[in-house]
Amino acid sequence: MSRAEPSELPPTYADYPTELPTQFSVGAYQSAPIVNVTELQAHLRLLGAFHKLKEDVQAQDTGIAATDKDLGWVVFVNRAVYRFFCWTAATWNKPSPDLRETYIPPLDVIMVWHTYLLNPRTFFEDSRRMATQYCANLVAIEEMPLTLISSLIDANTLEPLPPSEEQLEFFEYTTQIPYYTPINTDYSDVLTLRCPFCAYTNQLVRWVADNKKGFAQTKFSHVCEQCIKPFTKSNIGVRRFCEEVTRRRAGERVFISETLLNPLTGIMEEASSNELMDKLFQWMDAMYQVLRPIPPGSDMNVGATKIARGLGYDHLKLSDALHRGPRPGIAPDRNHQTPRIQRISVAYSHAGLASIDLVGAVLRQGFFIQKMVKLGWTQPGRFHLTSESAPLVRSIARYHAFLDLMSVNSTSFSVPTLDIDLAWHTHQLKSWHYRDDTYRFLKRIPNHDDSVEPLLLCKAYDITARAWKARFGVPYSVCGCAPDADSGSLLSRFTSKIISLGSSSSVHKRGNSVTSIASSSSNTSHKMEQSIISPEAIVNSRPDLMSIEEDEADATHPSEHNQQFGDPNSEFAQGTMRMREKQSAKCVASAKKGASRDPWRGLQAERNENRKEHKEAFTDSQAGSGVYYPYWGVSVAIPVGFYGGYAAGSVGGCGAGCESSCKGPNMGGCRGGGDWGGSCG
Repeated sequence: MSRAEPSELPPTYADYPTELPTQFSVGAYQSAPIVNVTELQAHLRLLGAFHKLKEDVQAQDTGIAATDKDLGWVVFVNRAVYRFFCWTAATWNKPSPDLRETYIPPLDVIMVWHTYLLNPRTFFEDSRRMATQYCANLVAIEEMPLTLISSLIDANTLEPLPPSEEQLEFFEYTTQIPYYTPINTDYSDVLTLRCPFCAYTNQLVRWVADNKKGFAQTKFSHVCEQCIKPFTKSNIGVRRFCEEVTRRRAGERVFISETLLNPLTGIMEEASSNELMDKLFQWMDAMYQVLRPIPPGSDMNVGATKIARGLGYDHLKLSDALHRGPRPGIAPDRNHQTPRIQRISVAYSHAGLASIDLVGAVLRQGFFIQKMVKLGWTQPGRFHLTSESAPLVRSIARYHAFLDLMSVNSTSFSVPTLDIDLAWHTHQLKSWHYRDDTYRFLKRIPNHDDSVEPLLLCKAYDITARAWKARFGVPYSVCGCAPDADSGSLLSRFTSKIISLGSSSSVHKRGNSVTSIASSSSNTSHKMEQSIISPEAIVNSRPDLMSIEEDEADATHPSEHNQQFGDPNSEFAQGTMRMREKQSAKCVASAKKGASRDPWRGLQAERNENRKEHKEAFTDSQAGSGVYYPYWGVSVAIPVGFYGGYAAGSVGGCGAGCESSCKGPNMGGCRGGGDWGGSCG
């Protein structure tokens, strides 16, 4: 990797490229491609296999799925997450650090592993914050061997190939559960769970129950078979927190979830984490001595139980206790939680070993997989020939350009399109390389937040789209969603300020080299009045980043699998969607009027009106895990400004995740809110 010369300009393309260049420009650097076409092909085969697995589960004519397909899938995902924890908590005794075929788990477990890696900061922190078998195994699987895994999937049927004898024996011996995935679940199927109150191992916990209190249902509660007390997932999660605190008191290396990584950069900072925990635990220390060491040989179960009882085994009371630490004189307000503390308490609000609700995360990721299927990209043989690989080459080029945009716009929350997100996800599956590459380019490791409020997501997308066009001279998307803002609008002038703040002389030269579209086609305005934009009207100076072919348009649709409306039928969700639809209509009208100055906007407006089957981004309440809300609910959305660089003058608030009233060195030093953008001018 080398620094780029300021005078370098982007290459000129006569046709849509079908092969990757040897280097890409990302900020001040020239870099070899950080993902390649083979990896994207392998990833797409894996996504196709996940989709086929879901179809198989929902096609069952017995069990839960026979009467409720969506509930059937939610239950299956719950069982997959349970099996994933059995696998990652097992003692492997691998003779080699490499993940050979023997160690590859069943497809349902791979699906959970895949989703976990797509939350890169959470996965990395979980793998480093304690010295446990679970954490050690996460380190061993932080680089998913995509090409190996895809070779274990039939290229035509997308079914997993039968496991080798060694593969099957390794999984079953280490986990003590069957290798083959349980496709069917009925009301008699059970799992084992340890009671958070008395530590008794309950053998008769149902996955589903008539009263919706099964483990895979929203109202889970089970009466312990020993102490006769009902317990919930929140009780289990808070017990886990208390056990970690007690192990820390005993001298073990333990860092509480959401404290080990710097929120701005994603880099491990053990000293800062220790200082932060000392602040957060002040109130609990006064009540339960959580900062004081326990004598050697002490019963840690007794210590953990004392803290858990004081917190009522309730993650909301845990949040209250953490808020009292740095602000002892201020009563906790659950309607105005400090984002970082909110993240900590939510990390201990569910059962399982991960600091994220992996069930909800898998369900949300399924929406992205569905989009890839709809594009036809998971179809066997879709990109078999090199001559057909232009969309994947463009996906990789756009991802590098996306990183380039982020490198000069470090204070903004950037939102990808579907094709960029595919390459981004593929990069994240190479966890260590992802951290190394992004820190080199950006001086931070971007988190790929998979649960974001829709208002934040759509406004951040608008700013991303305008910054992209200002930097590269071509639209970010031509799928039929809202056209770009007029170049003379207030928001566009705001975006230009963003671009100029972080750009070097090379950026300006690159921008000037690709912004001749309007001047070369100003005689085409009469065609827009007839809702016709001829291909000749568009001067596409960056075919490496944009195609005007309509059959490739949907690849540039905004990626919205991470948006979270909460209850999709709520007035908030419906009002948000209406507001976006109104804004889109205004942008279409503006684009039609300004087509003579910017034919690209004319094309966007025409596709918006003509592609009737296309749904405007951020107006689908079923996106993300919305369709599963009645069965599972959703995890808490990412607090605005929590992860990295939503600084003043951009989207959100303090990148350290604090509120404006918080001034401590670890709790922030907030720089304030920010401009969310505007509408089409």
